[in-house]
Amino acid sequence: MKNILFLLLISPLLGFTQNQTGAASGGTVVEKCIVGDCMNGEGTMQYKTGVYKGHWSNGLRDGKGTYTWNNGDVYTGSWSKDKRHGYGEYVWHDGSKYHGNYSYGVRSGYGIYYYTNGTRYEGTWQNNLKHGIANYYNKQSVNYGGKYINNEYVEGTGITKSLFESQVSGN
Repeated sequence: MKNILFLLLISPLLGFTQNQTGAASGGTVVEKCIVGDCMNGEGTMQYKTGVYKGHWSNGLRDGKGTYTWNNGDVYTGSWSKDKRHGYGEYVWHDGSKYHGNYSYGVRSGYGIYYYTNGTRYEGTWQNNLKHGIANYYNKQSVNYGGKYINNEYVEGTGITKSLFESQVSGN
């Protein structure tokens, strides 16, 4: 059971990492503006990996917009200098999702990650990792508060790491 919990807690880092945009193999960007103004204004750009629809500034995604990847992942939110930046929502093709802050392409600051099994993590992020004070809710809405360092649960409020893991895994 501990292995299952571990996989659930790190799943955003495994197979469901957030997609990067625009770059094809070899570093060549395959893109074509298909609607509107993709230099300065509102436009839709077709990339090899998906489609971006939103605001542009100096040929870069900047402001509000949505990127839809070919695999079904979708990011809707703020952009700056061609990176996810500010508040946004990322929904993976499996149904898991993140609502929160980004700093130039990575989850950073406060955010909520919703797992497909009904559990959720509410807390701070640093470099796409759970990091800082947070609350973890299982599907019965039981709250396990605690501290994470580099994506690992290290301590909680009145609860040890082993007790936390055993209660979350159901042992």
